[in-house]
Amino acid sequence: MTEQQIPFRVTELLCSRLCHDLISPVAAVSNGLELMVDENGQLDAEVSDLVGFSIGQAAGWLMLFRVAYGLGGDNADAMTLGDIGRLVDGVIEGDKIQFNPPTDDRIPGRDAAKLLLNLAMLGLEALPNRGRLSIAIEEGSGGCFVVVAEAKGAALRPESLDALSPACDPETLTARSVQGFLTAWLAREMGRVLKVDSIDGAVTLRVSLSD
Repeated sequence: MTEQQIPFRVTELLCSRLCHDLISPVAAVSNGLELMVDENGQLDAEVSDLVGFSIGQAAGWLMLFRVAYGLGGDNADAMTLGDIGRLVDGVIEGDKIQFNPPTDDRIPGRDAAKLLLNLAMLGLEALPNRGRLSIAIEEGSGGCFVVVAEAKGAALRPESLDALSPACDPETLTARSVQGFLTAWLAREMGRVLKVDSIDGAVTLRVSLSD
């Protein structure tokens, strides 16, 4: 196996993660359909809202995974920060996370778009039940991807931090830590290094786009 290859265990864990993230909205749709009509044959507005939200969230996760884990479709080479923001916004649950979709600055290519979206997903992992997520490209010195997760108690799990290391053994990964491994691997594939800073309730993920 070459260094450029993702170990098969990682793809298995990514599939497990995908199924885990989709099961809740899909199950909510199923339960909602069973409860949608009350004993008088009337449509329950609350259940209808739940079903509609769950369908939207499931579709959002599928669109996000298509870029983060797949080839991303025909427009993946021409994505902007705004496109990434809309994908992330599509999976945020209600008002639990404050998120302002970023500007429409162009992202330099498919691989960079995939990396930035995975950084955003890792940022979401660092948040507890509520918080704030920001995504940006800092100007100067060739540019830098910056994702900041802010909340009381914001932190990456110890196993996710361990997974960022190039020395991480894929056999030690779990479905909870595989996102960190993949994100750091994508950065290394681009010849870049993912840096993590955790200070006063803020986790900052940073990848320089130049040497």
